[in-house]
Amino acid sequence: MLRTFALCGMLVILLGSGQMPAQASEPQPQRPLPEPRQVPLAMGPKKFVDAKNGNDSADGSEATPWKSLRHATRQLRPGDTLYLRGGVYYERVSLTRSGTAEAPITIASYPGELATIDGGLHEFVDDPAGSWQPFAGGAADEYVSTRSYLDADERIAPDQFLPASHEPMWGKEDERPLALGHFAKSLVPLHGYRIVEDLRSTNELWLGNKNEMRDTGIYGGPGLWFNRETGRIHIRLAHHRLAGLGDRAYRGETDPRRVPLVVSVGFGRDVLRATGVSHVNLRDLVFRGATGSAMIHIYGSQQLALDHVTIYGGFPAFLINASQDIRVTHSAVRGLAAPWTSRAHMKYRGSASYQVVLRNNQPINENIEFAHCEFTDDHDFGFFRFVKNLQFHHNLVDNFNDDGLECGPKLRAHSMYLWQNRIGRVLIPLSQHEFEKDESPVDHDPQSGVFAFRNVIDLRGGTYKSPPGEADPSGAFLHQEGHLMGDHGSPVWPVLRFYHNTVLRETPTFRDAYLFGLGAGGLRHNERDVFNNIFVQTDRVPGVGFIGVTGSERLREGGNLLWGLQQGPNLSGDPYAKFRASKVFEQSRGQYPAGWTSQDLIADPKFARLTADRTQPVDLQLQTGSPAIGAGQKLPEAWPDPLRQTSGGPDLGAVPRGVNPWGVGIDGRVPLFGN
Repeated sequence: MLRTFALCGMLVILLGSGQMPAQASEPQPQRPLPEPRQVPLAMGPKKFVDAKNGNDSADGSEATPWKSLRHATRQLRPGDTLYLRGGVYYERVSLTRSGTAEAPITIASYPGELATIDGGLHEFVDDPAGSWQPFAGGAADEYVSTRSYLDADERIAPDQFLPASHEPMWGKEDERPLALGHFAKSLVPLHGYRIVEDLRSTNELWLGNKNEMRDTGIYGGPGLWFNRETGRIHIRLAHHRLAGLGDRAYRGETDPRRVPLVVSVGFGRDVLRATGVSHVNLRDLVFRGATGSAMIHIYGSQQLALDHVTIYGGFPAFLINASQDIRVTHSAVRGLAAPWTSRAHMKYRGSASYQVVLRNNQPINENIEFAHCEFTDDHDFGFFRFVKNLQFHHNLVDNFNDDGLECGPKLRAHSMYLWQNRIGRVLIPLSQHEFEKDESPVDHDPQSGVFAFRNVIDLRGGTYKSPPGEADPSGAFLHQEGHLMGDHGSPVWPVLRFYHNTVLRETPTFRDAYLFGLGAGGLRHNERDVFNNIFVQTDRVPGVGFIGVTGSERLREGGNLLWGLQQGPNLSGDPYAKFRASKVFEQSRGQYPAGWTSQDLIADPKFARLTADRTQPVDLQLQTGSPAIGAGQKLPEAWPDPLRQTSGGPDLGAVPRGVNPWGVGIDGRVPLFGN
């Protein structure tokens, strides 16, 4: 499993004049940083841009490149490749030129170099010593920008359409975070503060509800606050004192004049926008420097491909609307959650950000693919409800302190295919919101819905949901587990086909809900199939909890194996016996003739390696003699499955016997089991 660390690294910054020590420290990166790739130069027409040495009056050749992306992108024609020489481009870019199917336009880093497009302010990277000054009358270690940025509070209406992110911020517009950023070397996020009381607080305990603590405040770690009256940015890089944070605590430099920082201000200013364009490729680029805006906003566009792109921040990172045939591969999106950041800090005291949002202008988004990507370290992940034919596969989704894949409520014809991903440390991996009471139709296209198959979902370790109310040196508050599937506002849940997945958790599910909640929750007015999965938890064998279920729900399930690492070996009797004697069981046979639980197993799956200690390596391959081998139910041929077994009963779980575990993420570099 990928783990986050906040150990202090050292970097050398020359500040001049000998006024300050030359060494300063900032956190180690949470994830691997992007590196230049060596790829051959394109064969067709080539243009070049160089932020440091270019000139927009030049001809754009390799010898005399252009300087700005604003100029360069408007000169492109079908078949052109625009190469960005290594460095940082402090620009916000609008793509307005299209290629063709035979001659697409490509924008890429020069081979062996890495270009970064930054929508922020260059002075905090280039001249930190001259950009900050101590702030008299504030908290210890508080500094303020030497310049004012009064135009940051333009109050641009947001495009994101995000549930649960306080849009519009009725009565609280003055608390919208207008300054966000990162440590420039490690790209660890800075907290975007809503109120100055939090920035200046010495308290790190959660002492009330989300609307309290105005007097005491709560410090959320190194971060920024924008003063709307003066237009100045305030910063504080104070060390943590919260017991239990361990190596997640910030222990780096407290003087911002000694460390370069990525800082951006404002709201609603997209860093890159593609409107009404087609056949454009983006490759080997880094994006950063967004505030309350999309890093990449795609509207009314077709045939766009992004490959080996890395995005830091964004609110969201991708905003896709009324677009078709959009493909994102081998890319990384790193969110706004630092190692010390909790759900409560982001949702109630900062930026409740999403990483991917599909909006609902017409025509609806169609044929959207995310493959071999890494989505990590944020509040919410993906708002996917408005799409036909979403292909989401071979991705890593890890460390989200709230919602994961927002599938949306039941709709008449949306379709999502989620397969061969690794999903870990997400509070609610599959979630949905309700906007209107009557938004879900009674009927639906029988081929529509959410198809989730061949995924490894490892919820062990939980997420950092909230700081404790009192000192907890154990750090247990960093590892709170949520639910496999849940909702906000009690919507009608989507039609779901959940098959051949392996799901792990530590603590018992809420109300001991059957099949980790898939057999008991959200069954109203929809249909669900749950077949051939393996559900394992550390504490207790997953039981039979059907609170509120009448047996009339359209649930079909079978071939599921359930096990508890600690309780399972000592289990006696049949935990299903009482349920199978109930009226609900007899009613369930009207939906599925075998009846719920009758085709399931309670048995040790005999993985190659899985212990109660979640820090130990895991190998979820089935070993000889596993009861999961050949124990599955035959599934409809119309249900997609790249690993379908054609003879005998199919094996249970994500990885059939004899199939090598695949890698996920960029170039498959992350092991499926997360070791």
